[in-house]
Amino acid sequence: MSRIIFHLLPLVLPFLLYGIYVWHVRRSGGEGPAVTPWFWLSAIGLTLVVAGMIIGGLITGQEPGQYVPARFENGKILPGRVE
Repeated sequence: MSRIIFHLLPLVLPFLLYGIYVWHVRRSGGEGPAVTPWFWLSAIGLTLVVAGMIIGGLITGQEPGQYVPARFENGKILPGRVE
């Protein structure tokens, strides 16, 4: 569950911040924005997701190797692995 939240947080973060901003403006007595910038919020969220994937891939430090697929041997399934 925490992995799902961790991966969805960059996508949802711009919407949460915008919601907090609108709530604060209306609470302060202001009118607030007339139109919600759905496109820009989505674009920023997707950019954060892609950047997180790239940075996560660079930080993990896993070296590329040869993938050995799963196979059936002696009545057991041996899982795939990277050598």
